[in-house]
Amino acid sequence: MMLRVLAPLLFLPLLFALATGAACAAPPERSAACEVTVHGASVPVYDTAVTHYHTFTSRPMSETTPVALATAKGSAEIAVRFAGVPLESVTVRPLALGITAQIAGDTARFTAAAPAQITLEYNGQVKGALHLFLTEPDTDKPDAEAADVLYFGPGVHEAGIIIPKSGQTVYLDEGAIVRGAIHAEGVEGVRVAGHGLIDGSAFDRWKDALVPIDFRHASGVTIEGITILNPAAWTLNLYQSRDIIISGVNIIGARANSDGITIQSCENVAVSGCFVRGWDDNLVVKGYDADARDIIFENCVLWTDLAQSCEVGYETRADVIERITFRNITVLHNFHKPVMSVHNSDSALVRDVLFQNITVEDAQMGQGDGTNLLVELTTTKSQWSKTKRRGNIRGVMFDAISVLGGKESSIRIFSQGKDANIDDVTFRNLTILGERITDFSQLRMNINRHNGSNIVLKAD
Repeated sequence: MMLRVLAPLLFLPLLFALATGAACAAPPERSAACEVTVHGASVPVYDTAVTHYHTFTSRPMSETTPVALATAKGSAEIAVRFAGVPLESVTVRPLALGITAQIAGDTARFTAAAPAQITLEYNGQVKGALHLFLTEPDTDKPDAEAADVLYFGPGVHEAGIIIPKSGQTVYLDEGAIVRGAIHAEGVEGVRVAGHGLIDGSAFDRWKDALVPIDFRHASGVTIEGITILNPAAWTLNLYQSRDIIISGVNIIGARANSDGITIQSCENVAVSGCFVRGWDDNLVVKGYDADARDIIFENCVLWTDLAQSCEVGYETRADVIERITFRNITVLHNFHKPVMSVHNSDSALVRDVLFQNITVEDAQMGQGDGTNLLVELTTTKSQWSKTKRRGNIRGVMFDAISVLGGKESSIRIFSQGKDANIDDVTFRNLTILGERITDFSQLRMNINRHNGSNIVLKAD
């Protein structure tokens, strides 16, 4: 089996310079939390910031959790030693992987049948969980010397703001740690790829507020394979862009408003195979000042420490937001606000939204200043509203929704009024904490009198 190790982030001050590709010599500090081997080869493990506090504040207290990146071809034999901590139990997530770890003292061993975004929790706690991002080796590397390639090799790069031109590739090779951001406006055909990572730890959340990846008025952009840790603001943002592919991106954020993947007023965007753990909304579609349509999130794994897992809104100042799909999503944990939501707090018509095959492994919503909601649909005014008139929500489907564990939660459907109401909502194939739902009476519902009459539940 082929194995390569990817070196994660460092914590040195960032120099604001344009990308040069030159690497710093300083080696990374290893985490003392655990040791990881893949096929017997040691994988460097590093700490990244996470926040277990579930009440919003501008400067939340963060802790660290270990993260490791490695590539392996095919199945992988993995061993994790938790630095002298006697292991009583180990949970490997997503549960659908069907992985059972063998425990011996302070070491857990298991086999991953294929590359995956794996989270390993021990002794019944979520703190200190290991995130292991195991991927296939990249067989399509660009020529590092090519004129249309901005190449970052192994090592630490004080890159500043990287501004690719149309047709260029920004490539973060295995072991590359880029301290900076990738921003572009009005470009076409840009590719961001590789198994390296972007480290945002050197930026101040409020003085710098630097979004690690930000594309505006762009088209034909591909973003794939990279990892982003400790962003100082929203993590991956698209604005008024179209024909975008995002795949295999890993995100862990801990600071205020560290939303994962934010799609604003865009068309034809496909997001797949991503891992997002953030201290704000994980996957979100907004309509700031132009329409949003044909956006799909699928085959993603989420961990929601604050805010929502899958959302449309709140900013909906477009005319129409339509054909939005969240499909084949696994939520490892949600501690705060709804797993699935549509918040139309401005004047748009939001229609044709599909939540399909959504699995919540641990439903813990409502902690801190959160709300204990599995689903929330609203057309009410919010702190983010800009328009006087509220819009409508039409044609929302919740299909094959499963809550495996955690606590009972509610469904809230709340309309501002008859002229700004919610209608044509269907729930189908719901299983909540082992109970097959065949009637709304089995659920905790919060529904007001302004909603339309076509809100139904089907048990196929």
